[in-house]
This record gives sequence, structure tokens and C-alpha cells, in this order.
Amino acid sequence: MTRAMTFIGLFLTIVIGAGTYWVSHEVERLEKQYAVIQSDILNEQETIHVLDAEWSYLNSPQRVETLANTYLKLDQISPLQMASIDDLPENADLHQYRLDKFGEAVAFLPVPRARPDELAPDEAAEAMIINSPSLAATRSDAQEGME
Repeated sequence: MTRAMTFIGLFLTIVIGAGTYWVSHEVERLEKQYAVIQSDILNEQETIHVLDAEWSYLNSPQRVETLANTYLKLDQISPLQMASIDDLPENADLHQYRLDKFGEAVAFLPVPRARPDELAPDEAAEAMIINSPSLAATRSDAQEGME
């Protein structure tokens, strides 16, 4: 019986020793993997920090203004280019929307008016009359407002 107990004890000692050895190597492997992951995380955080700094530099208002002045060559808006809300059409059905290649409406185009040759002579004359002030009258009004 003592011999059987000795073999069982020896076997359990070997199994426990092998298990401990395996667990210690597994822990070392996982610690190395953890260190690699932590290093990758730090690298990504540094990259994000650099990209944030670059993004804030590229979007600084002074830089954007300089680039716009250099490459766009935009002029100031003149008062004659401004319109009031009353100048917009009341009926949205008077416009057709132009569709882009994805099928989305991107702009509207006025519905073509009837051609004068398709109307009766007196209707054609009325269709050609524009009921808006002339450019000269608008300019003179603007100059009077400045004085």
C-alpha cells in the first residue's frame, strides 16, 4: 500500500509540477502579448494626438482665409446681388429640380415659359414685359440712400 501511495504521490507531484510550469509559461506569453497591445495603444494615441494637431492647424481661420485669398480670387458681394425674401417665388411648383447622378435634387431650374410664337399676339406682349425696376433706377435709389 505504501508503494501505491508513493507512486500516486509521485504522479501527482509530476502533474502539479507540469501544470505549474505550463501556467507560468502561459502567464509570460500573455504578459508579452499585453505589453505589445499596450505599445500599440500608445502608438495609436500618439498618432491621434498628431492628427488632431494637424487638423487644428489646417482648419485655422487665418490659414483658410489666406488660402481663399490666394486661390479663389473672390470679390465682395455688391448690393445689387442681394435679394429679399419677397423676391423668391411663392409657388414651389414653378421650379424643376435637377437630379445628380445619385438621384438627389441639387438645384432647381425655372420651368420654361411659353414661347412668344406659341401665344396669341397680345399674350406674347404681356409675357415679354418684365415687372421689375430697371438697373438704372435701382442704382439711383442706392446712391440716394448713401447720401
